[in-house]
Amino acid sequence: MQWALLPLLASAALAAPQAADTAAALPEDGDREGKLFSVFQIVKFNNDACNAIDGTLGTCYTASECTANGGEERGNCASGFGVCCVAVVNNCATSPEIKLNNSYIQNAGYPSDVTTGAASCASSRQASTHAYTIKKAASDIVQYRLDFMVTELSAPMAGDCTNDTITITGADAVTMKIMPSNLCGTLTGSHVYISVKDVDSVTLTVSLSSQSTQKWNILVRQFDSTQTEYLAPRGCLQYYREDLGTIETFNYNGGNGELLNNHMYTMCIAQNDAYCDVALSSSSFMLGGSSGMCEDSVVFGTNQLCGSTFGTSGQLNWNYTGSYNVPFMSDATNTAMDTGFSVGFVLLPC
Repeated sequence: MQWALLPLLASAALAAPQAADTAAALPEDGDREGKLFSVFQIVKFNNDACNAIDGTLGTCYTASECTANGGEERGNCASGFGVCCVAVVNNCATSPEIKLNNSYIQNAGYPSDVTTGAASCASSRQASTHAYTIKKAASDIVQYRLDFMVTELSAPMAGDCTNDTITITGADAVTMKIMPSNLCGTLTGSHVYISVKDVDSVTLTVSLSSQSTQKWNILVRQFDSTQTEYLAPRGCLQYYREDLGTIETFNYNGGNGELLNNHMYTMCIAQNDAYCDVALSSSSFMLGGSSGMCEDSVVFGTNQLCGSTFGTSGQLNWNYTGSYNVPFMSDATNTAMDTGFSVGFVLLPC
């Protein structure tokens, strides 16, 4: 919650004649307080998310609060009493930190690639490892959500991230049990939820084998314990809050990517009491193995799927059996260059 103290000088008061009797002009204590608040008005507003004038996401702060936290003013909010404060990490810093909600982690020079952007930094930042510390914006933050707005790293080799990789460390145990230690290739459009209930910060590290055409723009959002409509159920690496959408494996890249090895996590869809079954469709599905002998697998209710066949003619009905949880796992090799999957879902009324 932010407070802004605004002077409201009444023109009529400025034009009024000065009282001849100074003692008589002095108000009683109660009247003095009333006159004080006729000159100053206190406005309070929440630090809600806001849309900046350039289309980015920011947080509503007072101008001084935004500057003090290293943000940039990009438009107004709270009926003009606040500024939409956008935080972009200083990639030229030796140890860049994220301290504000709705912050962006970008490579130096973004939207240009790292080779072009490196020229804007001192030689100490023209490195192969870029580590970012993400700190809580408030003490009651319990989850982070990282959206890979644009993330393009080197492609994997037979499912292994042998050149570039993104790793996330330091989160709660519930997250670290399922967080892939190898994320690479094209991650644009993907997201992850990170539990930070019992920690103060996490570290996101981008490791490059060499600087080339890589680039990244990652939005970091933070949620406190009261924002129940945004919080992912514990144990869900990805969380879809809409009644229809698309779930994909990492580095799917429109069917041009390659399935990453040794992943084991759960994707979850928000519960809606008005809906039961889920209609699924996929025109691009390829996991290792075949029915009954799955090497990789994804599960929708009682349906375990792998291979290249998805339901009947690319359609499958997921009968309601409880929460909408989708476990997925890939094995240690992808010599077949399987692409993974993209599955559309629509919740059906009960």
